[in-house]
Amino acid sequence: MTTKPYTEKQLFDSLISQSVYGVWIALGKIQNPMTNEMSVELTQASIQIDMLDMINNRMHASLTDDEKEYLDKVLSELKMNYVEVEKAEDAKPSEKPSLDSKDETKEESEK
Repeated sequence: MTTKPYTEKQLFDSLISQSVYGVWIALGKIQNPMTNEMSVELTQASIQIDMLDMINNRMHASLTDDEKEYLDKVLSELKMNYVEVEKAEDAKPSEKPSLDSKDETKEESEK
């Protein structure tokens, strides 16, 4: 390639934006464009946040002050949202039937 249609800053911004977008989808904050559904995938969100963290750690010395500030802010926001969604998911009732409902069903069938 002899000419670069995009600057490194544009490519960096695009990489970060794509990753952030993926985290928002995985946290169920925006609709997945592939499935047209909203669902929570905490493992996927965690992996993508960890990748952004790794990029930040590995590139920190070569980033501009504005880029460092932006990436730090984005990571902080994503991590706070991750914790909120994780707590909400943990608070949801499990899909497994409780022992009480099994006992009730057994008692009803015996009548």
